[in-house]
Amino acid sequence: MEKQKILFVVSNNPFSKDRRTILKLIEELLMLNAQVSIYLHGNGVWWLSLEDLKNLQQKGLKVYGALYSVKKRNQEVPQWAEKLDLEGLVELIESCDKVLFFN
Repeated sequence: MEKQKILFVVSNNPFSKDRRTILKLIEELLMLNAQVSIYLHGNGVWWLSLEDLKNLQQKGLKVYGALYSVKKRNQEVPQWAEKLDLEGLVELIESCDKVLFFN
């Protein structure tokens, strides 16, 4: 059976009420052997400065930072994550079985 491809699109900051939910869902999906990605844009790029996603990335999570949002907030995309523009997000969405939005 082919792995489920699941994408999280997150625009809220990592200190929002959704943080725990997002992290728990990602961890559970990775344990179920799903192929999980997260696209951070808007204030969501602040997640890149925390260890949460880095630790999950080591378990198989693919992390993307929105190129425009990163530049606008003078953020850096760490080596364990990738920069992705809006066109790349569209392709990512089209390639996934499920997409979850957190705003």
